[in-house]
Amino acid sequence: MRRRNFPSILLYGFGLALALSLGFNGFLLYDQNRQRNLYGYELGYSVHPMDLMAWQQQLSDCKRANQQKDSLILRLEQIPNAPPGGTVAVQRIHSK
Repeated sequence: MRRRNFPSILLYGFGLALALSLGFNGFLLYDQNRQRNLYGYELGYSVHPMDLMAWQQQLSDCKRANQQKDSLILRLEQIPNAPPGGTVAVQRIHSK
């Protein structure tokens, strides 16, 4: 039995496994990057101006709704000595 070569064979095996792992990970990164570039290329030419305008309109509607909710919360926080469970009349502001 030759015990002298055992560490070198073990190191060779670890080196080979590391090289294969790095090669496979490199291939996966290359493939992922290539697919991302293809998707970005297709996406860049599939967006229509109407889609962009509809998205901007939805975004502004959401911002407006969030601002209204925030202002309502701030007004409710500023009401002094509000009875627990009681109703408080709050004027609603509509901005258009």
